[in-house]
Amino acid sequence: MRENKQMARALLVCVAVAATAFGMAVQDKTNLDLPKGTAVSFPWVFENGTETARTTALESGNDILHKAGYASIPFEVAQASWTSHKLRVPSFGHLPSRTRLQTFGRSLKADKVIYGSVSWHTRSIWVNMGPKTISTATINVYVYDVKSGKVDFTRKSIEGRSDEVSNNYKLAADVFFTPLVTAVSGGPATPQEQRAVQIAMGLALHDWVLPPDVTRSSLR
Repeated sequence: MRENKQMARALLVCVAVAATAFGMAVQDKTNLDLPKGTAVSFPWVFENGTETARTTALESGNDILHKAGYASIPFEVAQASWTSHKLRVPSFGHLPSRTRLQTFGRSLKADKVIYGSVSWHTRSIWVNMGPKTISTATINVYVYDVKSGKVDFTRKSIEGRSDEVSNNYKLAADVFFTPLVTAVSGGPATPQEQRAVQIAMGLALHDWVLPPDVTRSSLR
């Protein structure tokens, strides 16, 4: 248990360093017309996956918030708030309680807190007489409404495969401003994991961003 907690802390530190590199670029979009309020995509915990893939997961969370019509709070600000309030570092399989989420959300004056967990399974398979690297990302995502103090959207065990070419790929792409990462068949693991987590996150949050009763064109 102690080893798992130490690993979780190490992952959060690694992700924080990586997130700084893209944080400002993502935040440029806060100048857009975002009428729904403010949201934060934090905390996320990871199992497996390269550092770059974990960074992509965080970046994807912010991108989706903008697509949903929210201004996002930078990762560095969110992490600083979590730390200053001495909230327990979450670990894989042990996500934060609603009490902690309420403290966190109120401290940032956020309307929504998007958080969850991601795991990757990356492997090489044999296709047409040659090796092919693919990755599957599995996500559990929750949307906490700060005002009501309740989780008002949940999707569990949603999978995204890096070689996805069916309607799932198109559904995932609906909720991003930026294009999905291109992963070359048989290439290195990192772009496979990046693409897999984008697809998984897009599928998991699709109905939150684009509810079935809302015309998609009105949100584009």
